[in-house]
Amino acid sequence: MAWSVRGEEGKTGFLLGQPLLHLHVQANPVVICQRCNAPFVYPVDSEVLLQLVKSEDDLDDGYSAAEQGDGDDQDDEDDEGEGRDSAPHLPEKVVGSHHFDLLAQIEDELILSIPYVPKHDVCLGAQAKVSDVPQEEPAVKRPSPFAVLEQLKHKD
Repeated sequence: MAWSVRGEEGKTGFLLGQPLLHLHVQANPVVICQRCNAPFVYPVDSEVLLQLVKSEDDLDDGYSAAEQGDGDDQDDEDDEGEGRDSAPHLPEKVVGSHHFDLLAQIEDELILSIPYVPKHDVCLGAQAKVSDVPQEEPAVKRPSPFAVLEQLKHKD
């Protein structure tokens, strides 16, 4: 695993003078494919911008519409798949202190970069092929349980 961190002060807009961390994590963790149960290497190359805030109360301070922009100049397609942050072009906020645990932050970034249900490319391709095949109707068509109940209702 390799990682790097670079600190700076924001230079423009609402980040002017705010403490920022640029975190870059590269790793090749071995995970278990949830389709075939075989181990495989899942390469991670993740970069994140973190804004250090003074307290947990500052974490809840949302960005105003003016800070986010009206969104017309942003590609909405870039926002898809970004489950960690509602506005991916804005930095994530973390509480900074003299006892900031950088290694825990690196570990969190690595964990968040790995999919919840990892599957390697071979199994992803096999899954697509299986789903493309139309499902056959069962040889013996069973009556609906609701139809059977309807017949029992009319027996009286």
